[in-house]
Amino acid sequence: MTVSVVHVCDKFGVAGSSIHGVSRLFSWWFPRYDPARYQVSLVGLKAPEPASELLAREGVPVHHLNRGRFDPRILTDLVRLARERRARILHVHGYAAADFGRLAARRVGAALVLHEHFADPHMPAYQAWADRLLARYTDRAIAVSGSTRDFLVDDRFVPAERVRLIWNGAPLQEFARPPAGARESVRNELGLPPATLAIGTIGRLSAQKGQRDLLEAAAQVTGEFADVRFVLVGDGDLRPELEARAAALGLGERIVFAGHRSDIPAVLAALDVVCISSTYEGTPLALFEAMAAGKPIVSTAVDGCREVLDHERTGLLVPPRDPDALARALVRVRREADLRGRLGAAAAAESARYDIAECVRRIEDLYDEVLAERGAAA
Repeated sequence: MTVSVVHVCDKFGVAGSSIHGVSRLFSWWFPRYDPARYQVSLVGLKAPEPASELLAREGVPVHHLNRGRFDPRILTDLVRLARERRARILHVHGYAAADFGRLAARRVGAALVLHEHFADPHMPAYQAWADRLLARYTDRAIAVSGSTRDFLVDDRFVPAERVRLIWNGAPLQEFARPPAGARESVRNELGLPPATLAIGTIGRLSAQKGQRDLLEAAAQVTGEFADVRFVLVGDGDLRPELEARAAALGLGERIVFAGHRSDIPAVLAALDVVCISSTYEGTPLALFEAMAAGKPIVSTAVDGCREVLDHERTGLLVPPRDPDALARALVRVRREADLRGRLGAAAAAESARYDIAECVRRIEDLYDEVLAERGAAA
């Protein structure tokens, strides 16, 4: 008999962005669950949005509750759905999903798995009170990095013995083997001359991702090297502001705003260096994708990035919010072709640890653990 697992998520995109990391994880996780053991489904608290429509087109339909964040009807909705689907596990993502989900799981007798995707420096004050009250209803919590684990224990009051660290990952073969001709095709599309070094970043255009700092660094790098181009892949509410700043810095044709792309393996094939300029993170999927693609990586030393990357071996780490340090590291990888080769090869070898199939296997193991604890093993 299969176990019914209902994933509950606050939202699938961020303001101005087509999709974000949690949504991409759903698209990777769901096809990899063992269908002989688990029947998984996905519920969103809010109205349909572009990211959830993308998920549906990828074969991961979303049942939308069409509720606001604080709508008390979410609880009765979740209880009804859990009973209809005979859910034995509610797997929740986001604050409202965690709050209402823990109450719903308690009411229907399901296990509750809380999945935390980053250590939130802006967690609302009310959430700490909710977490204090509801922590005892958390059967297990998944952290995607050591910093996220500390956040769950110290700030969200989940008992340490109930927290498991399960790294994110990526479908490695998809990124290690891009489509034939992808590099030339995408570079032509983006207007990147063959002889240029393309430095790219992939992620929504938001304050968290630190693209303002990357633009400041780009101005320094391109001022020294005429053969470098920067590519910003993603959409988001900061795009107009970032485009204006790029113009003010005189970057002109040396920067490309590529917008949202669904062909990330092909985009990575077109890039020579991947830069992560985030101010905080969990473990960004772009990191694992770049590693699988064998790209040299320059990243800020934040959260999961500093835990995954080994400075000088699998990437270069710089302090966050420091455009000068970021520029120095990017200048170095531009100057040292052997360094680029060495970092990329080491990152590709290390990526074997982060296959998304292993991530799903460990989640299934956690489900087995919590069901066995309740005397209802799968």
